[in-house]
Amino acid sequence: MMLPFVTVLLSAWYTWSGRRSAALGWWLVTMAIYIAWCFYHMTDPMHLSL
Repeated sequence: MMLPFVTVLLSAWYTWSGRRSAALGWWLVTMAIYIAWCFYHMTDPMHLSL
């Protein structure tokens, strides 16, 4: 899952550049990725082999 790290890096870069709205947009994209990831893994059945 490399995509959230890239989007957080973009958000940080835009923050340091002083472009607040672009940073907020990338942060929201990152949050959407994490929410989608959580819903996918919360509803996915666990295949445990004992």
